[in-house]
Amino acid sequence: MIYSEDFKIFVATINGEAENCSETTWKAIAHTMRNRIGFANWKKWSNIIQIATKTGYDAYTQKNEPYKRAKKSLDSGDISPKLMRLIDAVEPIFKGIESDFTDGVVYYYSPKAQAKLHASNPATYPSLVPDFVVSKSNPTHQVQIPGTEKDDMRWYKVITSVFEISFVDSAGNPLVGATVDVVYSDKQPVPLFKDLITDQKGKIKRLKVCNYMGARFKVNGILVKDKNKKEISLLGDGKNYTSVIVVNNGGNGIQVKTEKHNQKPKISTEKKVTVQNSTQETDDKKNNSSQENVIFNIKVIDSENKPIPNISYYLTYKGNEKKHTTGANGIEQGVLAELGNEITVSISGKDSKQTISSFMVSSGKTEQIVKLDLHSFEILFQYSDTKKPISNLNLVQTYRGKITEKQTDKAGKITIKAMPGFDLNYKLRDGSDLITIKVDKNKTLRVINVDSRQISNAAKKIKDANTSTSTSTSTSTSTKVESKDVKGKDETSKRDQKTTTSQDGHPKIIVNDNGDIEFKVLTYDKISHQLASDCEYIIEYKGNKKSHISGISGVGVKIHKGQSGQTIKIFENNNLLTQVILQKGMQPITINVTKPDLSQRRVSGSDWCDLYLQSSSLNDLVEPFKSNATKFINGMKSAGITVVINTTWRPDKRSYLMYYCTEIARGKIDVNKVPSFPGVNIDWTHKGNKSEAIKAAKEMHKIYGIGKNPVGKPGSSNHNRKMAVDMKISNYIGKVVIIDGERTKISSWSMLTELGKKHNVIWFGSKDAPHWSHTGR
Repeated sequence: MIYSEDFKIFVATINGEAENCSETTWKAIAHTMRNRIGFANWKKWSNIIQIATKTGYDAYTQKNEPYKRAKKSLDSGDISPKLMRLIDAVEPIFKGIESDFTDGVVYYYSPKAQAKLHASNPATYPSLVPDFVVSKSNPTHQVQIPGTEKDDMRWYKVITSVFEISFVDSAGNPLVGATVDVVYSDKQPVPLFKDLITDQKGKIKRLKVCNYMGARFKVNGILVKDKNKKEISLLGDGKNYTSVIVVNNGGNGIQVKTEKHNQKPKISTEKKVTVQNSTQETDDKKNNSSQENVIFNIKVIDSENKPIPNISYYLTYKGNEKKHTTGANGIEQGVLAELGNEITVSISGKDSKQTISSFMVSSGKTEQIVKLDLHSFEILFQYSDTKKPISNLNLVQTYRGKITEKQTDKAGKITIKAMPGFDLNYKLRDGSDLITIKVDKNKTLRVINVDSRQISNAAKKIKDANTSTSTSTSTSTSTKVESKDVKGKDETSKRDQKTTTSQDGHPKIIVNDNGDIEFKVLTYDKISHQLASDCEYIIEYKGNKKSHISGISGVGVKIHKGQSGQTIKIFENNNLLTQVILQKGMQPITINVTKPDLSQRRVSGSDWCDLYLQSSSLNDLVEPFKSNATKFINGMKSAGITVVINTTWRPDKRSYLMYYCTEIARGKIDVNKVPSFPGVNIDWTHKGNKSEAIKAAKEMHKIYGIGKNPVGKPGSSNHNRKMAVDMKISNYIGKVVIIDGERTKISSWSMLTELGKKHNVIWFGSKDAPHWSHTGR
């Protein structure tokens, strides 16, 4: 077989990067090359060989021995079976005929290889992790790729959105045959997106955009701007969008306005397609050529990665929920949905659906894996009349066909690990049925009320059986009837924890169940009618009012949580803007407010502490730290260790306020030398009144509760990157923590911190005792 020089270099590079790894890893590396073409930092490269040779693949730039071996074999034609397997694996990717299964991975590294390079050449490799892992300007997220678990590889992607863009005139008619160039801040056309011609619908080909480089457009050679002469710039946020740009060809050139959204185009809601089997074709599927439908399978597996046959579950898609069932092989085949939409998977619980996972519909994934991980919780058995715990109660448990004997402890509890959605049946030792409960991951404690008569009857029945071989029929019958009348009852409350308000947002819902929803508030500038951040508004929820600043969840966007059926009121100052009843699947709430004049500064003080609120929710962390921290913390809590979380994600603006109020309070910086920060119009100097300025800074420092702890500069903290958690841990000595089936008895604080480190949740140290993160910083 004769191969092109480009293909030889491509194959040799992959061999040099991962010669002894799996076929899946070979393919994944090939996909990183294709995923980089014309994208983000690699925008100027338009083909895969340019990516392989010019974007930092060490095997090619350093010509290591595995690279040279493969290149020599390809040049001579003496190709080993192993190298041929690699060729067969990656050739479809080189040709662009195999879809990406990595979910957009563009970076990777080998921890072992990185450690060796760091040890041998610290000048070139100054860290144990590459720069892209901890980059502030180019943030990345780790991705798990099934099939590469045994290889020493870690995979990363950047936040990305795919935009489907069409251009229309002021009357809404498509601009047909217009020439469009995609450019970035340097205004130079991207080779892969240069001289694009709009089609009959005014569209250009789909555009992939990251979250740190805004894509701009030239139409017929003129840069697109809005009516305020600002460049239209699209940024990625992890979701996919349809965007319409209106071009007004007037005497003054091209003036542009978008569908209200300037940087976050509005998702098209014109077509409604529910998740369905591919054999059922809808009118939308037939008529909607602009939305790409994807057919895929869903496989449900248990905690041991075994398929679960004939299990019922629910998919929520575009706000609609539908019941689904796997086949005998644990797979439901032929699910149809539109590319780029999010699907949430849930199963039945005690009194609400349990969310198991969610995923984005991708053309590169033909099978979505849904895993039911074990849920650890306690069951309390208590007397129904006195509510006193029943200690040393002997039980017979049946779970997935397996029968196990259990006994309650002195507190009347047993600890269980089981998969959400499955039934647990309990009988007394005489065989009388006590209770059947459904495992619910939203519940950490189940409370079962037991009538004392049923226990007495069971004890009598066993005693009679042991002392006499002939029990009277009347007694036996009487016992059975009475037992049936007094079965146990599940008295677990509908909500494990109450709704509350706290510093990490208003309103705050501690536990998500069927009554909890998320909703967005979008703030538009009254004058420009564009989305605007840093706008202040007030939400009244359950009688409590709380001030909010927009832009935390995107340009002009903030996400809130509340309970379905509750009424909220939104104010600007004392003016009521809107009143809304919260409900599932509701559209974003749009308000028109006055954009703040950042030239008008407000003096520092306690009021600032209510702005740019931080979160204490693990759900606001990013992967893989989110899963690692959740696993570690849940393991501690299940063991009876007291864990109180104070902070997870902290916005950069809040870090700015915390850092400089602390610097002033500690006398480390003069109030006149505090630098400004984008979007924060604070006057640290109090218009020249230095004593008042210092007093206000000390007040902020006290309210923040910083104490003697160190504070990171804005943007430098892992809290800003959503990869840290501050928590207070107590009552840990002697507790047995179980994580992934491994038991660890905690005898010291150092043992607990080592356990955290093992699961990539690393303690900072005694200088900042509450702080844990993915790096320990």
